[in-house]
Amino acid sequence: MKMEFIQVAFVLVAALCAIYYSGQGPSLLRKCNEILTGKAGCAPVGDVDFVTLHYFAGRGRGEPIRMLLEEAGIPYNQTNFTKDTWPEAKAAGIKSGYYTYGQVPAIVTSSGFHVAQSQAVLHYLGRAAGMDCDCDLMHQCEVVALGVEDVRSKLSKMLYDPEFSLDMRDDYLQNVAPVWLGYLEKIAPNVQAKNAGFFGGNRVTWVDFLVFDVLENNVEFGMYDVGRPLVPVLDQFPRLQSFYNVFKSRPRIADYLKSKKRAEYKLYKMPKGSSTQTKAQ
Repeated sequence: MKMEFIQVAFVLVAALCAIYYSGQGPSLLRKCNEILTGKAGCAPVGDVDFVTLHYFAGRGRGEPIRMLLEEAGIPYNQTNFTKDTWPEAKAAGIKSGYYTYGQVPAIVTSSGFHVAQSQAVLHYLGRAAGMDCDCDLMHQCEVVALGVEDVRSKLSKMLYDPEFSLDMRDDYLQNVAPVWLGYLEKIAPNVQAKNAGFFGGNRVTWVDFLVFDVLENNVEFGMYDVGRPLVPVLDQFPRLQSFYNVFKSRPRIADYLKSKKRAEYKLYKMPKGSSTQTKAQ
């Protein structure tokens, strides 16, 4: 009996070594995960029944989270903080531990689980909804997510600059956005390809919501009327344009984008030199 056990163990170890050195380990792990959890992705977690999104009423960093919740069919409500309610809510959130760094977005689930920071929230929900990246593509998804953050920072830094002006707006659309969107274009999926329709492979993952959100922000900004010629920023980026069009046409995403519960796109303030320089509320 002891000899038989040793033989079986030897065969199992040999089989595992063969799988590892053949490069099929990640595929096997992915299949095991899918069988055990019924969800795709490298590190799935349990289902999320209900979510409270702690954020402000506007789009901002909460928007890709909302879109993933809509796509996944996860019911949720929102705190919709205002500048008046935020100070007290912030203090309470820090005290409770919900706001790890005193910031939102953050989520609290019906089971009491909570997590803060926009990308961490989105990734967790992606894992719960079967929208995590596959193990062998995790590095690619991290590159995309961190790159999107860089692209986003270029626009937000300008929009919240006290000296935000029409000249700054024009410089961004003519010189800054083309460079950074060009970087995304190089790694954008070919939506016509059978196995590469999204930024995380052949299916929607959490990073696609980040990419769509930053593309939409740039599209909306370029087409926002400030008394200067409108700029269709994606015209020179065919792959990004195709991804953008395909993603916004997904049935649940399309329903959300045109729903009344979605906040209107607004600038924090109009650029100096425009006909209207009032702060957007």
